[in-house]
Amino acid sequence: MSLVPPGVMGYCDRVSYRPGDTVRLAVSTTAARWSAELVRLRALAIPSAGVERRQERVGALAPIGGDGIDQRTAVGSYVRVDDLPGAGPDGLVVALAAMPTRPGAGAQDLLAHGRPEQGSGWAVGLDGDGRFVLRVATAQGAGKLRSEERGDEAGARRPPGAPASEASATYPAGLVEVAAGPVAQAGCWYELTATVGGRAGSEVALTVAPAGTFEANHAVRRPEPPSTSRAALAAAPVPATGPLFWARAGGGTAGNGDGARAGGGDTGEAVRPYDGRIESPVVVGDATATGSRAELASHRALLAHWDLAAAIGRAGIGDTGLVRDVGPRGLHGTAAHHPQRAVRSSGWTGDVTDFRFAPEQYAALHFHRDDMTDCGWRFQGEAVLPPDLPSGVYAWELTDSDGARDTVPVFVAPPAGTATAPLLLVLPTNSYLAYGNDHVGVDSPRTQVWSQMVPTLDDFELFRDARRELGYSLYEAHADGSGVCYSSWRRPLLTMRERAYDHNAPVWQFTGDMQLVDWLDRTGREVDIVTDHDLHAEGAGLLGRYRTVLTGTHPEYPSLEILEAYEEYVGHGGRLVYTGGNGMYWVTGYDPRDDQVIEIRRWGGTQAWLAEPGEYHLGFTGQLGGIWRFRGRAPQKTFGVGFVAAGNPGASAGYRRVAADPAVAWVFAGLTGQTFGGYGVAGGAAGLEIDSASPPLGTSADAVVLATSVGHGDDMLEARENFNMTSRVLGGARNPRVHADLVLVPREGGGAVFSTGSIAFAGALYDLGGRAEISRLLGNVLDRFSSGLPVFDTPA
Repeated sequence: MSLVPPGVMGYCDRVSYRPGDTVRLAVSTTAARWSAELVRLRALAIPSAGVERRQERVGALAPIGGDGIDQRTAVGSYVRVDDLPGAGPDGLVVALAAMPTRPGAGAQDLLAHGRPEQGSGWAVGLDGDGRFVLRVATAQGAGKLRSEERGDEAGARRPPGAPASEASATYPAGLVEVAAGPVAQAGCWYELTATVGGRAGSEVALTVAPAGTFEANHAVRRPEPPSTSRAALAAAPVPATGPLFWARAGGGTAGNGDGARAGGGDTGEAVRPYDGRIESPVVVGDATATGSRAELASHRALLAHWDLAAAIGRAGIGDTGLVRDVGPRGLHGTAAHHPQRAVRSSGWTGDVTDFRFAPEQYAALHFHRDDMTDCGWRFQGEAVLPPDLPSGVYAWELTDSDGARDTVPVFVAPPAGTATAPLLLVLPTNSYLAYGNDHVGVDSPRTQVWSQMVPTLDDFELFRDARRELGYSLYEAHADGSGVCYSSWRRPLLTMRERAYDHNAPVWQFTGDMQLVDWLDRTGREVDIVTDHDLHAEGAGLLGRYRTVLTGTHPEYPSLEILEAYEEYVGHGGRLVYTGGNGMYWVTGYDPRDDQVIEIRRWGGTQAWLAEPGEYHLGFTGQLGGIWRFRGRAPQKTFGVGFVAAGNPGASAGYRRVAADPAVAWVFAGLTGQTFGGYGVAGGAAGLEIDSASPPLGTSADAVVLATSVGHGDDMLEARENFNMTSRVLGGARNPRVHADLVLVPREGGGAVFSTGSIAFAGALYDLGGRAEISRLLGNVLDRFSSGLPVFDTPA
């Protein structure tokens, strides 16, 4: 009996479409056949609230299908360089700096040209114990290793039982291997120089020297002189003929069958993957060449010098997949799965913390064996959306011949340059990416304490949890402890399925936003649907076609372009309804070459991990990361409220009306009591993550706080950035700052913002037990905003 049930899953080639576009679908299943039909999603099921799924098939589009393929995802970032010459009669020298982050976690290759164990090429890497090694394939015979500088400590790996004084070892026929230096220390820099002679009787040698500034290394090391090990070649090296790989052994191919992409997938399994950093390698086609890396880079026989500082400009790193060779041959590399850029290299001094202004101090890539930004699956099916297809939330309903099912969302915007409804809903797809395939609720005991429950894993959750190769969320860490800062749409996002367990709430992110879609549909309000990706690309011109715009429930990850679009829209008479909490929070950037991939750097906020010192700036854009509040764009300035606290559903609460001004009484038309909203799918209308007004952070003087939440428990905890010292009084039961505010903000030209201050607000739109005040209140706001009437009534 298998503990991991089989299943079907898929993803589309991008996040957002328009009528007439071609949608491509990649599917993986162990069944013999699969089929998919396009449906329009009206509502997703919420069993705890008695909400049933509502959908309708798109009849104008025939189902698609194909043979089942159990598609594989190869993970691990790397760089591929084609056309590097193999070692010729003159031999070669390879020089680089490296900072391993998981020495001892198996054999790892830093640079590999060919596969020495299989009879060709050379590789510089780490052995299973964490020592640096050079391996070279020769035509025949056994290699004899001898140590010339520091005896056995610097030299050979002894055969089992050999005396400690023995300074040589015999290796399998054709393979020569030398190891130098002590076991590498995680997080510390080393300068490596590997020499490969070109003829029989010449030598191979590896020199390892401690490197890096005090600031660049994670720990203080005892002084160590350079260590060199050498071995005689009984036969000439066998040149490699394939690509050079960084951070893995050779073998795979970049791309996914549809053409290589920057950051794209690799259909081959990673061999000897590396965790750590590599700084600006140099390869010289002359084994007699000596000197530092800088000196080798100017040698007459230079084959390649990949200067990782060369890609850095004032706007960040414009071509994220290009690893530039500044040597005479232009042997540029292609990076796959987004090795992290804008990271400190060995020369970082701590004086400059913005990589754009000291490129030479950020001339490194950080590789992780669990990086993944493109599954690289084969796209098996495609369909052209009907030209008259209404804007909305759609999905491929996938089934396979074994009875497994999956739902793959498809977001359809209106035709370019048009509005087809009076309202616009902007779905926060960046947040979907940030939380995509989140395993925190299963992996973290702290999160289970937070939610006060042990996760219950049904067949779907077992299936999802077993698919770790589909990549991580931005709330998780890599195996070496560094935070995950990139997320991609080029993979199945199983957290967007209505069956997904989430430790935060019964509904979250996409499933939470479908509560808005459901309510708008049930109340007969026509609405266009767009995504963060659309708004980032088109800006305020997109919003300006609509009298009223709604956000999703948790628009936590806006780009600068998105924030500017919202501000320009309301500043020129637009009317905006912010229906969530913890919104407009993290600085987010898009890959300039692939907008299906986003980046963040966490610091200064309520965060799952902390970026390394000097690495707070986004490589994609050069912008300072962290939270927008520390960039002068606190959400209170545009939206009237900003993040104040977070808690589990049991800490949710209702609102109490505080505004007595008759000019805003229209907001509460049909509500009979002073308190309302103490119910909802997530416990209460004010809950999960909540926002409040704050004049010191930018809430305008003419903003009106309409209502404030009351009754939060101590499980609703104040955000860490709101207090400067440790406090015993963080929870809502004793902390007066822990509350959500309903706020109305008037703007020039008739513009206005209405903010709910709560993620859980949409969960109270359902008529639960005859309580529908939140539905009436939101209806009042949308009707007033769309009518064009002033937001303040004038006295009779």
